[in-house]
Amino acid sequence: MVDITQAVVLNLAAALVLANLPFLRLATVCRWHPAWNDFIGWIAGYALWMSASLMLEAASGKMVDKSWEVWAITSALFAVLSFPGIVWRHLLQ
Repeated sequence: MVDITQAVVLNLAAALVLANLPFLRLATVCRWHPAWNDFIGWIAGYALWMSASLMLEAASGKMVDKSWEVWAITSALFAVLSFPGIVWRHLLQ
C-alpha cells in the first residue's frame, strides 16, 4: 500500500515538472513551428502524467471508474500548471 499523502504530493510535483518541460529548450525535436513542438510535448507530458497517476491509484488499491469529467479537469489543471513555462518560453525570451 502507498501512503496517500505522499502519492498526492508526488503526483502534483510530477505534473508541475511535466507541464513545464516542453517549454524548456533543452533540445529541438523537429524543425517545425515552435508552437507545434510545445503542443506535442505538452500532450506527451499529459499522457505520462496520467499514466503515472493511474499507476499510483492502482498501487493505493482503490481504482475508480473514470468519466469525461476526470479527463476535462485534469487537462485543465495541467494547462494551469504549464503557465510558468509558457510565460518563460513565449513572453520572456
